[in-house]
Amino acid sequence: MKKIYLSKKNRVLIAFFVFLIPSLLIGAYQAYAALTDRDQKQNDFNISDFQTKIEEEFKSPSKFEPDKDYPKKVSIKNIGKQEGFVRVIALPVITKKKMDGTTILLAATTKGNAPILTIDYNLTDWIDGEDGYFYYKKKLAPSENTASLFTSVKMNQANITAEYEGVNLSFEIKVEGINNTKFAYRDAWWSGKIPTKNPYAEIDSLLKDEVR
Repeated sequence: MKKIYLSKKNRVLIAFFVFLIPSLLIGAYQAYAALTDRDQKQNDFNISDFQTKIEEEFKSPSKFEPDKDYPKKVSIKNIGKQEGFVRVIALPVITKKKMDGTTILLAATTKGNAPILTIDYNLTDWIDGEDGYFYYKKKLAPSENTASLFTSVKMNQANITAEYEGVNLSFEIKVEGINNTKFAYRDAWWSGKIPTKNPYAEIDSLLKDEVR
């Protein structure tokens, strides 16, 4: 049998791909599992005594029907002892169970020319950071709640296909809280830089006067 000899460089490349492929598969599975689970509530950015809690009102419908408004309220409560600022991700997730028992993810867009969902975001008290986060416009005092980020969600019949029949809706919600010491929010959210372009510049202009 003819032996095949590999150079040191080729052996390193093969070892790299053997390591990389399982890592990618595991990462993809973990991301999929996170999105197909029930509503995810995370609060993983608390500094000092500023702590937050997600408060929501939502009963996931057994049948998510198009062109029907479903109540969904999301707000954040300061359960710590300090004032602070918050930003929130509320990611809608549409899943469908197939006949073979597997679950698939379907698009759940809220922007663009043909959004799948309409969500009545409260842009009076929040600013869309256009980075996935919504930023609350003022500091949050101890025991205080933010205004609701939104109050209802609807699936748009005109923008869906037959594939969306019998789907389920859930939300993955993540809040980041930062105390209002000077200028902790800039360090945490913008690497210490003063933003010069909107929407970050608008957010900064509102928060900078409420630091201590």
